[in-house]
Amino acid sequence: MFGYVKPLVPELKVKENELYKATYCGLCRTMGKTTGCLSKLTLNYDFTYLALVRYALEGKSATVKMRRCIVHPFRKRPMLEIDDTLKYSARASVILTRLKLQDNVNDSKGLSRLKAKLAKFICIFLKKTDKELLPLQESIEKLIAELSEREREKCDSIDTVADIFGNILKEIASFGLDGINRRIAEEIGMHLGRWIYVMDACDDYESDKKSGSYNPLICAFGNSLTEDNIYAMRTAAMLELEAMSKSLELIDFSSHRDVEGLVKNVIYLGMVTETDRVLKFDGSRALNNQ
Repeated sequence: MFGYVKPLVPELKVKENELYKATYCGLCRTMGKTTGCLSKLTLNYDFTYLALVRYALEGKSATVKMRRCIVHPFRKRPMLEIDDTLKYSARASVILTRLKLQDNVNDSKGLSRLKAKLAKFICIFLKKTDKELLPLQESIEKLIAELSEREREKCDSIDTVADIFGNILKEIASFGLDGINRRIAEEIGMHLGRWIYVMDACDDYESDKKSGSYNPLICAFGNSLTEDNIYAMRTAAMLELEAMSKSLELIDFSSHRDVEGLVKNVIYLGMVTETDRVLKFDGSRALNNQ
C-alpha cells in the first residue's frame, strides 16, 4: 500500500539481508495460504518490518527453509515458515487494505473512482476477517472513517491527519500484546504511521495538485513548497524516527541479534534515505537553513 519502510541493503550484513528476504518471502507465502492468493498483490515492506518487530517483542525465533515459489520456480529461496506472527501480519495487512480501498472508492471521483473500484474488486477474493481480529477491524474502521472526515473537510493540519494514521498502525502493531511489549509496540506503530503518512503526502504532492485530490501539504502550504517547507517536513520526519528509535532501544534483543541489526538499519539508514529521496533533500538545504 505504501512501501517506504525498508532497509538500506548495502549496509546490511549478509545474514541480515537473508533474514529480511526470508521474512518478505515468508509473509508472501503466508498471505497466499491464509488470506488468498490475490492478497499477495498487496504485500509491502511496511508489514514485513512490523512482522520483524513483532518477532522481537514476542521473543520468538522463526524457522527458515529453502523453498521455490511461482515467481522463482527454478531456484529455491530462503523463506520463514508460516507461524502465528506471519499469520497475524498477513491478516492485519488485508484488514487495512480492504478498509482503505473501500474508503478510496467513497472519496474518489471520476477516473480515480473507477480505478479505486477496480482495485476494490480484489477484495472479493480476500479471506474475511477472523473472529479474533474483529476488534482490530472495528478499531481501524473507526479511525479510517475519522481520517476520511478530516480529509473531506480539507484539514490543513498535517499533525491532525498524521496522528489518525499513526493510531491505525498503533492498533495494528500492538494488537494481542501485553504489558511493556504492548506499550513499546504502540509507540513504534504510532510514530511509524505518522512518518508514513507524511512521506505519502510529500510523495503525492505533485500528482495531487494535478488531480485536485486532498493533500495536507497543499492545504497548509499551497501549490508550491519552499525550501523552508521542505526542511520543516524533513525535520518533522526525523523527529518521528528519533521517537521510534527510543522505543526500539527498549526491546530485549539478546536472543535476536540478527533482527536487531535489521530493524535498526531500517530506522537509522533505510527510512532516512527514503525521507531524503521523497523530499529530494540534500546537504546543501541543511546548510542554507542554519
